Amino acid sequence: MQAAHPIARELVLAGGGHSHVIVLRMLGMQAIPGLRVTLVSPDAETPYSGMLPGVVAGHYTRRDVHIDLVPLCRFAGANFVRGSVEGIDTEAKYLKVSGRPPIRYDVLSIDVGSTPSPGGLPQDAVIPVKPISNFLEHWQGFLKRFAAGDAVEVGFVGGGAGGTELCLAVHHYLTSNFPDRPCNLHLFTDGKSVLKEFPASVSKRFEKIMRARDIAVHRDFRAIDVAHGRLVSTDQREIALDEIFCTTEASAQSWPEQAGLAVDSAGFIQTEDTLQVVGHPEVFAVGDCATMVNHPRPKAGVFAVRQGLPLFKNMSAVLLGKPAQPFRPQEKFLALLTTGSKHAVASRNGLTFDGDWVWRWKNWIDQRFIQRFAVFPEMGRGENEGLLADFADQMHCGGCGAKVSADLLSEVLAEFLGDAAPSADAAPVSAPPGRQLLQSVDHLRAVTPDLYIQSRIAVCHAFSDIYACGGSALNAMVMLTLPFAKPDVTRGMLREVMAGVVQQLEEEGAALIGGHTSEGMETSVGLTVNGTVAADQIWCKTGANPGDVLILTKALGTGVVLAADMQRLARGNWVETALTMMMQSNRRAAEIIAGFSVSACTDLTGFGLAGHCREMLEDQGPGLCLDLDALPMLPGAADCLDAGVRSTLHEANRRVASVPGGSEVLYDPQTSGGLLFSLPPAQAAECLAALKRAGYREASVIGAFQDAPGMSVTGG
Repeated sequence: MQAAHPIARELVLAGGGHSHVIVLRMLGMQAIPGLRVTLVSPDAETPYSGMLPGVVAGHYTRRDVHIDLVPLCRFAGANFVRGSVEGIDTEAKYLKVSGRPPIRYDVLSIDVGSTPSPGGLPQDAVIPVKPISNFLEHWQGFLKRFAAGDAVEVGFVGGGAGGTELCLAVHHYLTSNFPDRPCNLHLFTDGKSVLKEFPASVSKRFEKIMRARDIAVHRDFRAIDVAHGRLVSTDQREIALDEIFCTTEASAQSWPEQAGLAVDSAGFIQTEDTLQVVGHPEVFAVGDCATMVNHPRPKAGVFAVRQGLPLFKNMSAVLLGKPAQPFRPQEKFLALLTTGSKHAVASRNGLTFDGDWVWRWKNWIDQRFIQRFAVFPEMGRGENEGLLADFADQMHCGGCGAKVSADLLSEVLAEFLGDAAPSADAAPVSAPPGRQLLQSVDHLRAVTPDLYIQSRIAVCHAFSDIYACGGSALNAMVMLTLPFAKPDVTRGMLREVMAGVVQQLEEEGAALIGGHTSEGMETSVGLTVNGTVAADQIWCKTGANPGDVLILTKALGTGVVLAADMQRLARGNWVETALTMMMQSNRRAAEIIAGFSVSACTDLTGFGLAGHCREMLEDQGPGLCLDLDALPMLPGAADCLDAGVRSTLHEANRRVASVPGGSEVLYDPQTSGGLLFSLPPAQAAECLAALKRAGYREASVIGAFQDAPGMSVTGG
């Protein structure tokens, strides 16, 4: 990814909560030059909690209520990292993330929400509402059981806003879609009435609605256990239930306290009026995971939304060396509670009113909020110095003067490779007896701002040439360009790159024997890779026989999905699926197909499927017919192509290898694509089965070689 400015400081946002999505939008509108931003989230989409009852009631789809974090990060110029936070090293300033190297920060903000708390009830006996992404999966499972007649008595533990709205939403959906199926709903509250935190007028309205819909309200019922299908209270009342939804207040995650952050008696992070964590001015915390010491508020989305703007302002101030300003959250707010149908109750300052128009009002507010993170204004980047004022005025050198400093490089190499770190200026490479040396070189501009993932993809992409010749990996040299940055920032980026390179080389069974680093205006990772192969077993691109089938081991569409990502048109899950596939090595595929009668093989990369298929055809050899209906496609690839999205190399690929009647995906350039090989049709089924068992689930027969010369297509 191109870096318009040197990097001076790093901001890490842990969690994709309501406050952080507002911060990201603000960063897209008011960029801070010299700031590298990273968002860490376990999911590529984050739900807007205020619309959850509408999903359950059937008024919205799942997509309607989710904010896609990947295009939002694109707009903000931020790096999206998919992973769960496991802890913080506050001394070294590193965020620990599951399944990947730690991420360095100068300023950290935590908005990770809460964790399910069934209030002492057995977790396997209830359906917790939080996290919402998991709840929606549980909800679909409940509907299947209900449709099968396995759920008649359904309970909701928690008489607050969440439990009451959910109970009424479930009632509306079930009575609307299963009018003839018997069902009894029970709402359990530990108070004298539902919604005890709201004015009495609100509570009375909902009590009346419950009675009208024959929903049983169990008062002063503090649930403590589920035994033999019965919900048990502190006073030993028992109610038989088939399903139990739990909406009691969630609890704090454990890692903030383990990291040494200040927490309250319930484990929630304590913050000052500036939203900075007590005792850690470089760390902020907002949303459900935090409590303002001087202004505690309920764990509700409305407060997290209001924290977004002051969080952005105070983090910007701290990054720029200015004082943070205190923030006082509102004490009263407009409450809009839905009743299942498209009807809602509003309450503020002692006034209560309801009606269908209130639901339409709430829907307008909610939809407007969601749209702020789906449709972005075109923003010009400011020319303010931002964090770059203390950078030297001297222009950055080229040539060897642009190398990453020796001390940083040695430190990071020693951290990952120890005594095996390369130290010589050149490395001897020789093939074992009886084998021939294979060498290839490849260099990628960044396809993702996540340096760890980018490095793994670069290794897979480079070694694919070795595997396409039937070889095995031996060793590699790395050519790396990083953006100009302060030493601490460069050290962190080097660690991310080396973690990805070393991990992927280990998976390939190859050693790192050297390389070259430099600084420039954009990130790129390249490798010179070496492999070996028995001299009489080298696979060639040509040599297929008439009648042979053509097999592709991975799905198509990386080029168009990445192009759509750059234009903020791709869904986050499309991008994540494409990156995951690009990190899948072709090593195991090559080992599998070596057991069959391969007649020709190549790997699928930038020239697209049509271009690489043409390389497999000889002037006087057989032709090839591709089956367009059999082409495996990445999720979203067809949508993007239909919408007119194209990679920059797409049209050039079409000019070189146009196929009459061909699909647009034939010309889509691939990064770290699959192997493309031919073999006798009698071996196809066995070969495909072995590939799928090894994880190449999209492996498919996509065509056949024939006597007639040239390329043609069928299907589509």
